[in-house]
Amino acid sequence: MELYVNFELPREAEEELGRYFKIVRGGDLSNVEVALVSRITAEELAKMPRLRFIQVVTAGLDHLPWESIPPHVVVAGNAGSNADAVAEFAMALLLAPYKRVVQYSEKMRRGDYRRDLPVPLIHGRKVAVLGLGEIGTRVAKILAAMGAEVWGFSRTPKEGPWRFTNSLEEALRGAKAAVCALPLNKYTRGMVKYEHLALMAEDAVFVNVGRAEVVDREGVLRILKERPSFIFASDVWWGRNDFAKDAEFYVLSNVYATPWVAGGYGNEEVWMQMVREAVRNLVTYARGGRPRNIARREDYI
Repeated sequence: MELYVNFELPREAEEELGRYFKIVRGGDLSNVEVALVSRITAEELAKMPRLRFIQVVTAGLDHLPWESIPPHVVVAGNAGSNADAVAEFAMALLLAPYKRVVQYSEKMRRGDYRRDLPVPLIHGRKVAVLGLGEIGTRVAKILAAMGAEVWGFSRTPKEGPWRFTNSLEEALRGAKAAVCALPLNKYTRGMVKYEHLALMAEDAVFVNVGRAEVVDREGVLRILKERPSFIFASDVWWGRNDFAKDAEFYVLSNVYATPWVAGGYGNEEVWMQMVREAVRNLVTYARGGRPRNIARREDYI
């Protein structure tokens, strides 16, 4: 069985896959039945008429050319492979501004040593977690352990140390903080709007480690300008990797920005873990088992 790979694999991963597949990287792809990719183009897909299974290294699948993927081709994502790293980063993005660490550091750098910024508690405060997948579940459990009143929002009910709701308004109303870990698909695109953000506390912190497009760009910009004490801390941006497209956000004092480094882009160890998980799923497929994280085509088309 031929396996198409379009990125550099570590030697151990290549050796493991070599036990089950003939790995090809270019040339004649007409006999390829399986693909292991981070990204794939419509042009690549057109060269693989026998393709049956695509394993994606990334957790998100919104960047795939779904219109060019034949309906019979099974696509597997890699949810959970970077969840620990992203959950940790989400907590850092939340706590650093919420506990006024960043603000006091900036003040002291300027020689301003006044203790004039009250430091709020997480304990006993309402915090919303949007998306109860691998990342959101971890974040919600950490917040619950800290004594927060956690509200978990998702389409599908999930039990845990949170109050579940499928109402975005109920999740965000009065919340002192929120962490967005929603995947991007046709249901979630533009889901979080200005009116939802306006339901939060005046000095709330909204963290996004999911996808930028889940949140309405103009709505965020409006709330940030209307409420100087409202904080937006994000690792993901509407310009994707062209971060300059969102430069108008970075100059705002109530924005804390990082360039998509929460997961594999920020740590080689995390990337290697993602590759190992993807390889493990491919081996399951090769052995006739059921792979994890099978995507629902109807979520994207």
